[in-house]
Amino acid sequence: SFLSRILQKKYPELHVLTLKKKYISPQDKSLKYGGTIHRAGMYPPHPINKNNLFKRVFNRLWEQYLCFLDPFCGWILPAIIKGLKIIKDNKIDMIVATGPPFSPMAVGFMLSLLTGAKLILDYRDPWTSHDRIYGKIFGKKVNKFVEKVFVKRAEALVFCSQIMKENFLESFDKYTKAPCYVVTNGFHNNGTVQPISLGKDRKNMLYAGSFHGERKIELLSKSLFKLLDEGLITKDSFCFHVFGKIKDEDKQVIEKLGLECIIKEHNPVSYEKIIKYMKDADILFLPSGTNVGYAVPYKFFDYLSIKRPIFAVAPEDSAIADLMDRIDCGKFVLINNEESILENLRAMLKKEDEYSFSGADEYVWEEIGLKYMEVIDEIE
Repeated sequence: SFLSRILQKKYPELHVLTLKKKYISPQDKSLKYGGTIHRAGMYPPHPINKNNLFKRVFNRLWEQYLCFLDPFCGWILPAIIKGLKIIKDNKIDMIVATGPPFSPMAVGFMLSLLTGAKLILDYRDPWTSHDRIYGKIFGKKVNKFVEKVFVKRAEALVFCSQIMKENFLESFDKYTKAPCYVVTNGFHNNGTVQPISLGKDRKNMLYAGSFHGERKIELLSKSLFKLLDEGLITKDSFCFHVFGKIKDEDKQVIEKLGLECIIKEHNPVSYEKIIKYMKDADILFLPSGTNVGYAVPYKFFDYLSIKRPIFAVAPEDSAIADLMDRIDCGKFVLINNEESILENLRAMLKKEDEYSFSGADEYVWEEIGLKYMEVIDEIE
């Protein structure tokens, strides 16, 4: 959505092919798009509402045994049919296919094969060069084979971090001669938005998203317990706001340590609204696990957009560590160092440092868009 608005300025004939709205849940109407939007159906749809036994059984069979590539592959054929018409009517000569999910790359590959349009494969997450869940019947082998075929067809490959690019080349270097580029995500400057209050006369810490994998409340819980015990924070002077679902296992940790008084769970809100809540926070929490060192959660760029201090907890050799080193935007702490987490969180609560956010301007969408245009221009 963000990149399309930038690319449209140089490429007025930009066309975006995506899902029909009824398959997108939840819909965020505050997001804006560039280009002409085209939508194709998905048969069978995913996910199917699990309100009866048949649908629950079908979902399980589809996800674990029947689907090709990923559960969204019911979009492939309708998207190819729609895409052929778009390419013919608008004389399109270049396709950018992005994932995950990776069904769009199958669409891009087939449209490139059928029309001769050049193909760019854009990885926002790795495909088979990283462990993920596949269908149980030759799922990993099928996906690996298909990715090799797609990669051979591509004129260029784009990755959102240097680590992701390096991991990819370890597995696929011999299957492609296409140039590889790193183009990160970016942000629009939201520094002028009006904040929505998270509560006055106290320190407010915010996390936007759900906890999963190694991104657990436990990364902070012990430190918060100690700070609460010390009296540095109290139920009146501090609140940790989570805009997303807190899992039962995390709730058990919160209850065990008596943190209910300082941790507040909120329902997810629109992009437009969460930015306003972020603007009012004193500290923005950014966790990333050891098994996803290549990843830069999109919320990192959302956080940068409103220039509020970031408290990042991630592995040493990670894309997050690299970006936190490049940008003066907060504190970075190793995920397995509880003592360091405590000390750095204490320092941020005491506001011992100020942050200039120098280096952040390199990641505004206008700059990222220029980098993407350079990729396109080089292979035209």
